[in-house]
Amino acid sequence: MKKNSIILNSILFGSLLLNLVNLKAFEQTLIRIEYLIFFYLIGFLTYFLSKKKLSKISNWNNSNKAIFCIIVVGANLTALCLGLNLLFASQKTKVESFPIVRKINIPGGKYNRSKRTPAIIFETKFNNTKRLTFTIDYKKQIEKSSMIELELSEGLFGFKIIRSTKLK
Repeated sequence: MKKNSIILNSILFGSLLLNLVNLKAFEQTLIRIEYLIFFYLIGFLTYFLSKKKLSKISNWNNSNKAIFCIIVVGANLTALCLGLNLLFASQKTKVESFPIVRKINIPGGKYNRSKRTPAIIFETKFNNTKRLTFTIDYKKQIEKSSMIELELSEGLFGFKIIRSTKLK
């Protein structure tokens, strides 16, 4: 049991780290959040399918097993989708402009609340919003801008990849 617990904890930790990679890929991709939520729901369904098997190899309670399945399956499916979409994206790009809906400042971490990161929220073609963060150097340019121009390429699964940004 102890060896299995170490393996399961390592898999869980690796999946949590994979979520950081997923976050970076998500920032570069114009994708509806519902797709990613669906991947984590598949993880929840996986829990019910593998409940007996997990009981044999782990002494965790049911809620821990469910969280394990949700995180591991969800993170890996998200990484697979976003990673393949990004990796096999077309090199051909197209420029599109989007209206800026809001301009915000994101506060820093726990001990750096005063350090703020400028960001914009713009509306995408499928009526969702997307947030892009910038360095502090762009603060004045963001204040003057009402549009953002994105250089986009088509990903493997049809989700657009943001190659570059330009404030207008």
